[in-house]
Parts: sequence; structure tokens; C-alpha cells
Amino acid sequence: MPDSTVGFSPIRVQGAASRGGASLMLGSSVVMLLFILSLILVEQLQPWQGLVFVGAGLGMFAGWAKLSEPEYFLQFDSDGVRYQHRRGSWLLPWDCFLYSGIPQFNQQSLGFIGFNVTDYDGFLQHLPLRLAVRIITEQRALYIEAVRQGCAGGQCASEMLAEVANFSTKHMQYNGIKAAFAHRMQRLSNATGFDVFIPVSFNETEAQQLCRQINQTRLQLTQNTAT
Repeated sequence: MPDSTVGFSPIRVQGAASRGGASLMLGSSVVMLLFILSLILVEQLQPWQGLVFVGAGLGMFAGWAKLSEPEYFLQFDSDGVRYQHRRGSWLLPWDCFLYSGIPQFNQQSLGFIGFNVTDYDGFLQHLPLRLAVRIITEQRALYIEAVRQGCAGGQCASEMLAEVANFSTKHMQYNGIKAAFAHRMQRLSNATGFDVFIPVSFNETEAQQLCRQINQTRLQLTQNTAT
């Protein structure tokens, strides 16, 4: 039977972080230019002009930061789910996770979508070290809270600070950053049911719709491929 994944059109999801970067940078640059021209016409710099200069500079920096973000932070195609970050990207193949959903703490939804990973090797092989370090740093607060939630007494400082040098699966052994990341995945899974997280700026309804679309696509492609 022909593979129905052939010709599957990639679905891209745009994030809020990259929106409006060009207009913000252009507007701030115009303000900065007008400020510089005004210096020619006045003899003494006024306090409010200093504020304009600082504001325009910050606006230009924020615009540049937005432009440096990937236009699409998430894509799913015939290979799996791809997370695009300014420090790199990872791939989670369709047959390496069971479902996606919205993690919660104390019945409060978090600003993430999570993935229940069933094949750590299939994911870790596609994880760049530079991106792994960045994710560990950016999601540290999520990780610490997840560990606290998973502790019976609520005090797990030693466990949170513990570092692991090795991590083994049935087929592979990992060292260094990937071992730390895999151990982190395992702890997060124990606390939340999800191993890998992607930050989102959507409201809960939009995030649920995205998860539903990912799950439906995964079910469709894995079933068709197995047929």
C-alpha cells in the first residue's frame, strides 16, 4: 500500500514573539532619526529628549530581538514535529511520542504544550547540544516547580540540584548535556506526564486546538504508515 505521508504538506505555526519586529524596529529608527535631527535645532538637550532617545533605543533593540526569532516556532510534516528556536531546532518523530497536551500544576494550565515521549533515543538523536543547554536554562523554573510538585514533603532541594553524568536507555548511553537533559525529561514526566515542553503564547483554547491538531495528524500518519 502506498505511503500516504508522501506529499504531506507541512503545517507551520507562527509565534507571537516574531510578530511586529519589522514595524517596531522601523518606527523606533524613525524616532531616533528625528531625535538626532532635533539636536541640530536645539542648543541644549532637554530631559524629555533623553527619555525619547532611551525609548527609541530600546524599541530598536526589541525590534531586532523579534526579527531574530524564527517566523514559525513550530512545524509538523511527514517526519514529525519540529520546534524552531533561534538557537537551533529539534525534531520529534511521530512514532516517538504518544500524544501532546497542556501540562498543569494544581489544576492550573501552564504556558506550554507538552509531549509524552515514548522513545527517548529517537528524540535525543535530533537534539543539538547548544539548543539543549538553552532549553535547560529557559525552562529551569518549570523544572524546579515540577520537581517540587513531585515531592511528597515539598522539599527536594538536593534532588533539584543534583547533576547526572550518565543516562542509559535500552539501546544507548548518554553523557554530559544530553544525559542531563534526558534525566530532566524523566523527572518532568514523573511530575506532569510530559517529557518535552514548548512554550506558547496562545490562550488555553488555542493551545488545546493545536494539541488536538498535532494528535490527529500523528494518528493519521502513524496508522497510514503502519498499514
